Amino acid sequence: MSKTVKLPKQSELSAFPSTDETPFAPVYADEPLHHGPSAAAFESLRAIDWGFTEEDTRFLGHDLHPYPAKFIPQLPGTFISRLSSRGELVCDPFGGSGTTALEAIRLGRRAISSDANPVATLIGRVKTARVSGNDTSELHGLHTALRALLEGKLQPAKQLIEQYGEFAPVIANREKWFADEAFGELAHIKARIAAMSGETARSIASLALSRTVLAASFQDSETRYKSVTRVVEPGEVTRRYVREFEAVMRSVARNASATRYGISKFASADVRFFDQLGIEEESVDLVVTSPPYGNATDYHLYHRFRLLWLGYDPIALGKVEIGSHLKHQREASSFDSYFKDLIQATATIARVLKPGRYAAMVIGDSIYSGITYQTAELLAAQSESLGFSASVVIEREVHRTKRSFTPAGRRTLSESLLVMQKRPKRTLVFFDTPPYRPWPYEGVLREREIERIAGRPAKADEDGLRTTLDPASLYRAKSLVFTHQLTLPGGRRESTWQAILENGMATVASARKDPKYVTHGIHSYKGKFYPQLAKGLINQLGLSHGAAILDPFCGSGTTLLEGYLNGYRSHGCDLHPLAAHIAHAKTAVLEVEPDVLTEAVSNLVDAVERAPVTCPASLSQFKAESHDEVLRWFATPIAHKVNWLLTQIRAVSDGAVRAFLEVVLSSIIRDVSQQEPSDLRIRYRKEPLEDADVFGMFQHQLQAQFSRVEKFWRIRGHAPNPFFQATAVAGDNRSAHTYGQMGLVDGSVDLVLTSPPYAMALPYIDTDRLSLLTLFGLTSSDRRPLEHNLIGSRELNAGTRSGLEAEFSSAETLPVEAMAFVRKLRGRVEASKHAGFRKQNMPALVYRFLRDMDAVIQQ
Repeated sequence: MSKTVKLPKQSELSAFPSTDETPFAPVYADEPLHHGPSAAAFESLRAIDWGFTEEDTRFLGHDLHPYPAKFIPQLPGTFISRLSSRGELVCDPFGGSGTTALEAIRLGRRAISSDANPVATLIGRVKTARVSGNDTSELHGLHTALRALLEGKLQPAKQLIEQYGEFAPVIANREKWFADEAFGELAHIKARIAAMSGETARSIASLALSRTVLAASFQDSETRYKSVTRVVEPGEVTRRYVREFEAVMRSVARNASATRYGISKFASADVRFFDQLGIEEESVDLVVTSPPYGNATDYHLYHRFRLLWLGYDPIALGKVEIGSHLKHQREASSFDSYFKDLIQATATIARVLKPGRYAAMVIGDSIYSGITYQTAELLAAQSESLGFSASVVIEREVHRTKRSFTPAGRRTLSESLLVMQKRPKRTLVFFDTPPYRPWPYEGVLREREIERIAGRPAKADEDGLRTTLDPASLYRAKSLVFTHQLTLPGGRRESTWQAILENGMATVASARKDPKYVTHGIHSYKGKFYPQLAKGLINQLGLSHGAAILDPFCGSGTTLLEGYLNGYRSHGCDLHPLAAHIAHAKTAVLEVEPDVLTEAVSNLVDAVERAPVTCPASLSQFKAESHDEVLRWFATPIAHKVNWLLTQIRAVSDGAVRAFLEVVLSSIIRDVSQQEPSDLRIRYRKEPLEDADVFGMFQHQLQAQFSRVEKFWRIRGHAPNPFFQATAVAGDNRSAHTYGQMGLVDGSVDLVLTSPPYAMALPYIDTDRLSLLTLFGLTSSDRRPLEHNLIGSRELNAGTRSGLEAEFSSAETLPVEAMAFVRKLRGRVEASKHAGFRKQNMPALVYRFLRDMDAVIQQ
């Protein structure tokens, strides 16, 4: 079997570990304001202290590369958390070094970032890089090759220039700005980068080059465009590049868990001609940006040599740069010219923004010919004509130690936060059905959940269901379960979260309903209901995110996982230990850091691929008192393989990861045992197994389940809701103690959604007896009281039956109708001449079931 895990391990990414502590990334109040009236949103925003003077701005690689006049991450972070919801699309048309994009994906949103400056695009891509195993191999290869070269003897500068000169840019007066040694070594490095096949690997290596260029040149400093010649020793620039490369790799490794599955797109584009980005009208949920301040900065000069070495033309950037100080000097351009560009950019922002949603812009005053223009106030005055219905300007003090390189004469001690709401309107929406044929009752549920969201019934015609939705309802429509796409004006379509869960981002969806998405299929379990039904029932109530859902018969955790996937605090219990273990595993594993799970699974796969042909004759992972039973139900070689696998699992994992791996193993236990797999009862195979491919079956199942978890990581950024860790415990749902274990108190639950066992239906303990034996060491004598205590159990001895019959004959423990039913049933059984022991047990079993259910319902 091929390797299960294709992602690089954290240890591989961070081959150059830093001793510095990673600055803590702030957690913002995730209380979106975009659903309420703009006046309330503006009032809440005014109450925030926007100075952030005491907070660290360097967390998560926000300082990965020098960039002038960038805003601190707390600004976009706060706007994103307050003016958008998880899974929504955040756009920054003046993306700069990707601050908004990184904050957006860190906070569970999707991001589009563009900038006219290609260096900015490169920085953003690396900040949010998703590094594959192949990328990691190429990056390590480059690092190793350059280190080896430094330990040997570099070619003379002239030879390097002659051999690699085609990879170097044409620089006027090159000798004024670069020594031969620097020029040759940079060209050699550029040639090696050009030979890399992975786009992400090339971007990371190129950013390290960008960080090296200025130090390799004769330019005096980042902010002083003057040549100061010096001696450049052979190997100096290559050695500098290796250090910068290692620093970038450390940053990428530090960011990996936060960015690996973030959904982002970067492009080099001019916001005034945004069509080249391909963003559809009214498709963006929030714009957070900071346009260049008028007459303040020259990005094309600041990054001139970087642009040249990366293969771009700084003159071309200078021609499209908005607010350029040099352009003002050369062309005597006025504030009117700058403001015209700003108006054009804002009109584009309004076009791509959804109705009722917000644009937040960080804007500084502009100084032209000694006159100060209050740019934010002037733009706010024009906002209505650009398609916005309301705006507010909030002044923010700029920290004195966190200014850009802008000369003192053009610096400002404050800047303005301009927030504008696009004019709200109702949108006509068609609700597209799933690609599979729904059951009639699903059609009824579908109409009801749409009515709950829209506030009125949808109209039905030959084109399907349709209605108009306000902005808040349009956001909530992403949570529909029996609708897979929303068709909006102009033919634009948005997939619901359910469609993405089932099909990912595939353009052609499966024609069959998938009840095993994410971890729903991790382990077979008899009698469970399917997840779409659970979500459809939840949607009938219109619960707010964070509401508490309880399943007191949680089984394998269908309700719990649906609660988790859709933004609720879900709790569940089950007396069946394996059921509770599955429910815990399938929800808790989704909260594990991707790198942690990837590392554990990868290590386990490596161990299994090196497994001995003959496993040690050991049963150390099973309780001593269970050994005889283990060997009765498993061939000796199989028992030794299962024991070896459990040893490996418990050596490389703990907590939720161990639970996940144990449940994967449990899912194949019946198939490698002597029990007839298709029979729910205890029967041996007709042809006993002598051996089985335990490792191959386990790897196949692990591959399938890890792939589903990995798919969830990739689509998680589309979720229109937060995620709350579910709680699953093994306990008796008739006991108040069990609810206390789940952290529940009286009145704390908003919804109970459950499917109780059918009376006298499935033998749950017998069905999973071998998993209980191998994972928990529960022998037949340990399992017997569990079976008797399960609600709906058919197990009943003579003494218990007599006691139950005496109780329901004389006591009034249940409602009148229930007591009458049980007594009548007993009378009919006693009157029957042919009643066997099953029928004779029935009145007592029914009474016990109803009494147990009464106790659960009281809880």
